[in-house]
Amino acid sequence: MDTSYGKTFVLEAGDPTKNSVILLHGSCSNSAAWLGDIPILAEGYHVFAVDIPGEPGNSAENRLDFHSGEYPSWFGEVMDGLGIDRAAVVGNSMGGWLALHFASLYPNRTLALALIAPSGIVLPKQSFIDQTADMDENAESASESLLSGVELPKEVLEFMALVMENFNPFTGALPVLQDKDMIKLGMPVLYIAGKGDITMDAELAAKRLQKLVPQVTVHLTDDSHIILGFSDRIMKFLNVVNCK
Repeated sequence: MDTSYGKTFVLEAGDPTKNSVILLHGSCSNSAAWLGDIPILAEGYHVFAVDIPGEPGNSAENRLDFHSGEYPSWFGEVMDGLGIDRAAVVGNSMGGWLALHFASLYPNRTLALALIAPSGIVLPKQSFIDQTADMDENAESASESLLSGVELPKEVLEFMALVMENFNPFTGALPVLQDKDMIKLGMPVLYIAGKGDITMDAELAAKRLQKLVPQVTVHLTDDSHIILGFSDRIMKFLNVVNCK
């Protein structure tokens, strides 16, 4: 589909008569990251998985400005182009950052918000910033740290290696959502993160959310930054908060 920021690629599944759920992947990834989750979520919802511009997917190659409103504006255009007035938004890592900022700017368009290991709640750990400062030299060690005991299929590991070899990721600290904007999140919110996350202090992020967004549901795991098998929990959350 067309947007003023370039072409955007979208995967679609599920029943068009059901409420919409939009999935936003993390950095160095694309909508294929959700292929294991889409069939589960599509059982009860109209599901869209979107390739974020500037990432290694099928959307426009130009990276938008993280420090302006370009990403939320682009996402609003995507929703308009798909004919979606309101949707539940699920974001992982950088996609969680985008979902968080969009929901604070457009709370009336966000039915519910599910954040998986999201950026943007607290500052990233300095150790992670240092490790990713020079991806040419540290790409392999950064990738190993992110995986940290996670067993992924061979095809996924091959894709990740291909991305690390050919893609130039954003390596700075994404802007943290301010208190005055965080309190605008009046919709149901689910936060899933691993206590072993090397990118951020997941427990500190949980405490900040609980302080500013009292209706948040927090689920901390023993995982690292990559968390698998959360589709059922998201499905249960969406059903409980009556997104149907």
